[in-house]
This record gives sequence, C-alpha cells and structure tokens, in this order.
Amino acid sequence: MNNVFSSFLISVSLLLFNNCQEIKSQIKNSENSEVQNDTLDAYFTKLHKAKLFNGAVAIKRKGKVIFKKGYGFANMEKQTSFLPSTAMEIASVSKQFTATAILLLQQDHKLKITDPIANYLGTSFPYKNITIQHLLTHTSGLPDYESHFKKNWDSTKIAYNKDILDFFKKNHPAIVSAPGNKYQYSNTGYILLAEIVNAASGITLEQYLHEKIFKPMKMDQTFFIGRDSIWNKADYAPAYMIDIRNCNYVAPETLPNKKYYHFLSGRLGSGRLSSSIDDLIKWDDFLYNSEILNSESKELAFTPHPPTAEKSDYGFGWHVLYDSANGKTVYHTGSWAGNLTYIKRTLNSKNLVVLLNNSNSPYMKEIRTTLDGFLLGKALEFPSIKGEELFQNQACFLAPESIQSWYKANQYAKWDVKKLRVLQKEYLAFGENSKSKLLQLLIKQIDKDAKK
Repeated sequence: MNNVFSSFLISVSLLLFNNCQEIKSQIKNSENSEVQNDTLDAYFTKLHKAKLFNGAVAIKRKGKVIFKKGYGFANMEKQTSFLPSTAMEIASVSKQFTATAILLLQQDHKLKITDPIANYLGTSFPYKNITIQHLLTHTSGLPDYESHFKKNWDSTKIAYNKDILDFFKKNHPAIVSAPGNKYQYSNTGYILLAEIVNAASGITLEQYLHEKIFKPMKMDQTFFIGRDSIWNKADYAPAYMIDIRNCNYVAPETLPNKKYYHFLSGRLGSGRLSSSIDDLIKWDDFLYNSEILNSESKELAFTPHPPTAEKSDYGFGWHVLYDSANGKTVYHTGSWAGNLTYIKRTLNSKNLVVLLNNSNSPYMKEIRTTLDGFLLGKALEFPSIKGEELFQNQACFLAPESIQSWYKANQYAKWDVKKLRVLQKEYLAFGENSKSKLLQLLIKQIDKDAKK
C-alpha cells in the first residue's frame, strides 16, 4: 500500500514538474516570439531591404502587443539575427531608469529631490545651489563634460563616473546658467544622479536597478556591460556606423575622430544601459501596473517641470506632451555610437512604440513619425531617400563615367547640394580625393538639371 501511494506521489510530482516546465517554456517562447502584423511587417521589410532600418520594433495598441519583430543582423560579423529578445545599448533612454531610481529612493526616505546635490557628492563639490530636481529636469546650469574629455582625456583609458565627478571637483568649470533658470539638456546631470543613487543607497546604480526593478520584473536582458565585451556577447547587438572611406559598417570608435565612443563608454546614468524589445515591453507594463513605483512618483516623472525663464516639456527622465488625439504622452529618444532608440507611451490609450536600431539609420525620425500616425489610423509612409546617404553608401562602387546614369536612376531621392558639399569636405579631410571628385561630378549634374 505504501509503495502504491509512494508511486502515486512520484507520478503526481512528475506531472506537476512537467507542467511547470511547460509553462516556463511557453512563457519564454512567448517573450522571444514575434507578434505578426502583415501591414507593419511589409513596411519594415521594405525599410530593411532599402537599408533604412536594422533592429527590432514593438507596438502596443490599447495595452495589447499588436506587432513585435526584429530585422537584419544583431552582430554583423557573426551574422546573428536581431530578435525581440536581443539586447542593445539604449543610450539616453537609460535616463528614465536613473530617474526612477531617484524616485524610489525618495519613496524610501533616503533622499528628497529638493536636496542640494552637494549633500551627496562630498564637501569639495563646488556647486552648492543645485538640487537633485535640477539634475532630473536638465536645469542645473552645469556645463557638459564631453567637450573637456574629448580634448584632454587620455584616450587609452576609459573614463568612469568618478573621473567626471573629480573633474568638476578639481576644475570648477563655470555654470552656463543659474540653477533652475534655463533648460539645457545635460548628460552631466544624469551621471551625477547615478553617483547620488550610490551615495544614498550604498550600492551602485547598476546594483540598485537590478535589485529594485530588473530582477522583480524578470528583465533578464537589461544590464550594464563594458564596451569591450559587446562584440562577442551572445544575443547582443553591437551598433555600427558607415565608414565613408570603404562603404562598410564598422565599430564606431575605429572611425577618424571617434575614439571617444570607446573612452567615454564607462559612464552610466546618462546612458550605457542595454535592453531588448521584450524587456522594454515589461518596463511599459511595470509603469502601468507595478506598485513598486507609487502613483505620486509616476505623476512627478510624467509632469513637465519647466525652469523659471523659459518653457520645457521635460519631466523626470521623460519628455511630456499633451494633445487632443493622444492625451498625455511621454517619450524619449537615444543616440550614441550608432545605437538609436525610441520609446513612446500614450498614457490614456496605453499605446506603445519601441524602436531599437543598431545601424545609425538617419531615417529614424521619419519612421517614428509614421508609426505614431499609424496608431491614429493613418497610412504608413515610406521615408524620402536622402541623396547624401545614398551616395556615401554606394560611392565605393561608382566610376566617373557612371555618375550621370547613376544619378538618373536615383532621381527619386531627395538631393540637397549643401549636404553633399558637407560630405565632400569630409572626403577631402579623410584623403578620399577620388570620392570627392565623383561627388563634384554629381553636384554638377544636379545643378545642370536644376537649370532646365
């Protein structure tokens, strides 16, 4: 009898275990699977084939995912597919996570956003009248750190937050406006916010976000990673930029005058967080449904806090818009080292658009705009092809005798002679004289046609 009962218990246990494993597998497959929409898929397939988009997209309508898919390669050398589960650096979209960490610390009475930042950054920090809220809203008046580091930093070393904080403590650069007086977008401010999270919580921003948000929300594809590690990491999308000298996608820091993409890759708070389409969908859910961030904190984040002397649409880590079609909308873009990102949430209708692009596409603004319109019932519009982009991508395969026929075949593109001349100066600066001559022939052909 005992043996029979034991066998029964074992059978039930195995059944429950298998069911649990099946549920976990279904959840995992659901997270990684595509959500198809024929209209949107046809649009993004066309964009990808025209080399206007490489990455992943997610769209929600009324809180439901209606489209989720990746296009092209995540790692171009390894030719791995870009999937909804693929992580990529999200650049300035990181700022909303930094702001959330500050709000959570305020909820826990570890700080107040009205506190002077000098309370957390040490007695030697020279700016006594700047508050945490000034940093959150880009109204601190602090100068940006990048220009100094691009000129003076040892490019063989990675600059970290501590190095940037030390620069302000030791050099006391002059503020550009009185705290609270003007809006000036500031990466410096969000780097200092990361250091304030560390001071107030006793752990790094990375650890704090993992414990408070990423782990409870099972955002397993959201993390900070060193730049040297991204090229060989599985399920990761490094970003690329076109090298106009050889018409190939390359690591951005290998381009002339772009080493700073490497040596400024150590800072966090203003950027550097990586995430995936799947995880950013979870983030959207968190902001609607989680009690971790209370309603008062959400209201602070999603309300503009303009300075005294001018208007601003910036809340805490989000731009905030109001219009009759969408009601209150919050959004942010990101751009760094070929990573281009976008998240837009319409709070009343619970619509969502998320875009991750790892090929430095100059068409992201047009794509964003047409997706916003799509959710309002408008037709999807294909971007106008930019002539200067078309030329720099194909210049390596052109010859002087083919310029006229090539231009005629591509007259549909939007040709801007001023932008072509800027490109020509770049060719000359890089010693690409043959491409400069090709471009001069093209400009003559465009001018000739304009006079007809």
